[in-house]
Amino acid sequence: MLYEKLDPGLKKMVDGYVGRLRVLSWKRRSDLVVEAARSFGEDLPPDKAPTAARGFITAVLERLEPEPMTDPYQASLYLASLDPEHRQAAEAYFAAHPELEAGLPEEEEPSF
Repeated sequence: MLYEKLDPGLKKMVDGYVGRLRVLSWKRRSDLVVEAARSFGEDLPPDKAPTAARGFITAVLERLEPEPMTDPYQASLYLASLDPEHRQAAEAYFAAHPELEAGLPEEEEPSF
């Protein structure tokens, strides 16, 4: 798990985000996590910034209680994870829901 490799300060920050995210919808979770993740790459070279952002997303997803994949925003967030199992679950969700191929409702998938 990526979370286990974080220093204590980053673990505390991730846990704080997770505590606030649990009560929110997947759309809102996705919006907040992607916005926070972007800040991880601000001081890094452009070739390293996306990996840092995806690492934050991965750590947050690892700390959230495992849930069945039921939402396109959830799947989109899982696609951004560095964890191959997260991405596989998201790809399976989108494969089972071809009507979502045109994109997520109301907005695009997260980008960094």
